[in-house]
Amino acid sequence: MRYLTIADAYEKIEATTKRLEMTDLLVEVLKKTPKEIIDKVVYLTQGRIYPDFVDLEIGVAEKLAIKAIARASGLRESEIEEDLKTTGDIGETAQKFMAKKTQVTFFQQPLTVQKVYETLDKMAKTSGSGAVDLKMALLAGLLAAAIPKEAKYIARTVTGNLRLGIADMTVLDALAIAYGGGKEARELIERAYNISSDLGRVAKNVAGKGLKGIRKFQVLVGEPIRPMLAERLSSPEEILEKLGGRCIAEYKYDGERIQIHKKGDEVVLFSRRLENISSQYPDAIGLIQKHAKVKNAILEAECVAVDTDTGEMKPFQELMHRRRKYGVQKAMEEYPVSLFMFDALYVDGKDLTLEPYPVRRKALEEAIKESERVNISKYLITSSAKEL
Repeated sequence: MRYLTIADAYEKIEATTKRLEMTDLLVEVLKKTPKEIIDKVVYLTQGRIYPDFVDLEIGVAEKLAIKAIARASGLRESEIEEDLKTTGDIGETAQKFMAKKTQVTFFQQPLTVQKVYETLDKMAKTSGSGAVDLKMALLAGLLAAAIPKEAKYIARTVTGNLRLGIADMTVLDALAIAYGGGKEARELIERAYNISSDLGRVAKNVAGKGLKGIRKFQVLVGEPIRPMLAERLSSPEEILEKLGGRCIAEYKYDGERIQIHKKGDEVVLFSRRLENISSQYPDAIGLIQKHAKVKNAILEAECVAVDTDTGEMKPFQELMHRRRKYGVQKAMEEYPVSLFMFDALYVDGKDLTLEPYPVRRKALEEAIKESERVNISKYLITSSAKEL
């Protein structure tokens, strides 16, 4: 599939502010996409090449993109920098300068989606000595092979600013229409996305297997479940009315929400934004390895900074010292944490995401051995606004 096909679609999508038009344009391009690469097209349309939770980025800053445009076009960096100050858009600047390029390549092969994706993938996986130069060379090669319109969207993608205005929900609508028979299939497809956080995998599944495949979509340890977020209401009375007169209430701990994925002895931690934050909390991983009584699980907890001498909980700001690449051992000693477990989403083969909270709470209590630094969150079942 030619990359120009999706670049044309991006240009049309960018030209409208109407969500229905965006959806129709996306449906059109998804229907043209071979099923074996639909995951790649979806990732590219999200402005990335992997799902959120994969800890790899293309890692190209504007300065590096300018150097690559200069090399590919044969024009001066200073000219490109000056133009970028005017446009404020590396994509527009790339398009303009690739149209002016001084060297013309005859018999140039059309750029394919596969070629673009493979090159960006190689750039993301490049590290160590010489990585910056290699990334620049790879990007320059890609731009040199692109027509100006393609260069625009490649430059935007590598610098992390695709600017299409397409939300994930629009992609889900388009998948429902293209492969699910209509928007009524959206709920099923959205559930698959919610339990996997991987829109590319969802797209490949529904394109290849239809709704039958989506109905069999399963929770996998290692793929974070998109977090359920609270709805703010104004009073205890309003909360009780909304919940039919009776509710479960828990303390809100002043820490960082983490989703724990345990597979045997291996434990991975994800943030509310689906980032892999395992390296920040090796002590939390140790606590789970010691206190989880189950083999495989997806659990949720609030990770809270504590004073280990007094047991006193410290404010959220104390945890910010843990957000570092180096000196983690020292940070662990200075800012130790406790875990307050509050949900179980999957335990030893059983998907609990469709179960009511009391069932999940019981599974959590059975999964965790409490200690001074690992506790199950305190909760209250009540019908009283005053008690709440």
